[in-house]
Amino acid sequence: MTEHVVASVDEIPNGNGKAVEVDGLPIAIFNVEGDYYAISNRCVHMGGPLGEGVLHSELPTVDPDRTSVHCPWHYWEFDLETGRSVVNDKTGLRTFDVSVEDGEIVVDL
Repeated sequence: MTEHVVASVDEIPNGNGKAVEVDGLPIAIFNVEGDYYAISNRCVHMGGPLGEGVLHSELPTVDPDRTSVHCPWHYWEFDLETGRSVVNDKTGLRTFDVSVEDGEIVVDL
């Protein structure tokens, strides 16, 4: 595994995401209440840019604690911890380990 600094914590405010590319892989990084998640930036449905998606916790909903992102193109929803589709657990995205070191967000590939 190789660690890569992808952003500073100041670049991704709470409730937001950012798309980055690491070693040719498109990755979306999200900040949920100071917890950072990294998943593939391409939706399995039609390749939508998940880094531009809406976090479930930012929507008016009965379950604000669900940690997931909705694709901005067709609203497919993926769990940020597992990468699994919320409606079809046989479909999912690759996830990556994330840590914060000295104010920098680090993704392990």
